[in-house]
Amino acid sequence: MFLNQENLYSLPAKKNKLSFIFRLFMVLLIVTFVIFYQNISLNTSNTAYAEETIIPILAYHNFTTKESSSYKINIVEFEKQMDYLATHNYSVISLSELLKGLRDSQLPPKPIVITIDDGFKSTYTLAYPVLKKYNFPATLFIYTNFIEKNNGSLTWEEIREMTKNNIEIGSHTLSHCNLLKYKKNENYETYLARIRREIFLSKEILESKIGSKVKFFAYPYGAYSPIIKNLVIQAGYEGIVNANSMNNTLNAHPFSLNRQIIFGQSSFNSFIQVLNQRPFNISQIFPYDGIIENNQFIKIGAILEGDNYDVKTLSMKLGGAKVKFDFNPKNREISFTPDSLKPLIKKSYIVNITALDKNSQHQRKISWLITIK
Repeated sequence: MFLNQENLYSLPAKKNKLSFIFRLFMVLLIVTFVIFYQNISLNTSNTAYAEETIIPILAYHNFTTKESSSYKINIVEFEKQMDYLATHNYSVISLSELLKGLRDSQLPPKPIVITIDDGFKSTYTLAYPVLKKYNFPATLFIYTNFIEKNNGSLTWEEIREMTKNNIEIGSHTLSHCNLLKYKKNENYETYLARIRREIFLSKEILESKIGSKVKFFAYPYGAYSPIIKNLVIQAGYEGIVNANSMNNTLNAHPFSLNRQIIFGQSSFNSFIQVLNQRPFNISQIFPYDGIIENNQFIKIGAILEGDNYDVKTLSMKLGGAKVKFDFNPKNREISFTPDSLKPLIKKSYIVNITALDKNSQHQRKISWLITIK
């Protein structure tokens, strides 16, 4: 069959039309791909997600122009640390921003939080100007009995000024007492009433003095139990920080936020190591965090997950002292059991399990608190 004259003349036009539609379709496809790729790139460059997010919460106490000591850091060293955060593109955020990020499972790249405990005058005279210089937010945990007590403590006016410039205020109780310890001749009821007052009344005083809500609580000496934690929650706090010396991830619970104490005598290299420390992936710890236990021979340990750690570098400490542990490679259980010759002393212990990461050679760590009564 032959094409007639009409079909012969219409064929090039049809081909041109089809070619134009095809080219238009390809242009639209390329534009759509570019927009999609840009959106993906934008999201990944501005946002860090759960599997890659490490959140250090740094804890400082006192500052000095003289030589550093354990809980007192030379201000030049402090500024060096703050400068490192700024020049290495850390996103210094407030605890309030952290809580929102935990709720949304979304935070800026390299998030980090700065906290300062107690209420020393040097917070205002030395640390505060450095924080303002870098426009860094921070949370100041105050125990109210210390404020305006002497020349070494903050005034309420200084605290109110700082709250206008990126400083949040949290409670560190009334008297900075160890919340686990009974006073002489104190029974359970009187002990509980006193602890409740430390937690509740400190919040009320702070809120009345600064004129805004106090959302965060820090355990003095890092000591707590399930009962104490429940009292803090009942008082209306939205977040609790401890002193368990490990970093957080987006899976962290607002009422169990880990802090890293930055000691004055620590080296600058150790500060960088803290920033890069990774939490262990674990399926279980035993006994559970915050427990008060009567058994001085209790088995202590964890079940590790995955194989992203160097088994040869595994280490376990109890209250800062290394212990001889057992490790089962089949179920990845690492544990320590005291024996009859050396039972656990009746006190609180922070359990630390560490190893080097296989790929990065940064430290991996899991920490929690137990108390033997």
